[in-house]
Amino acid sequence: MLSLSGSEDGLTTRDDIASARSLLPGDAWLIEIAGAGHSSFGDYGVQAGDGTPTISDADMIARLTEALGTFAASVAP
Repeated sequence: MLSLSGSEDGLTTRDDIASARSLLPGDAWLIEIAGAGHSSFGDYGVQAGDGTPTISDADMIARLTEALGTFAASVAP
């Protein structure tokens, strides 16, 4: 299982993630993308309460693609 988050996320905070960690399998991957906000994970605009991303959309896509590729390679047969 893979859980992705952003360091600038104001809606799903690090504390939220830490408190929910016990709900995930012990071998779950938790990856935080530096500079990403909550809205960085979609194309729906800024959400009230979210942090301000410090990376561009292109950088976010590149970092997300890298994280997904690394995870997929780790679980591939």
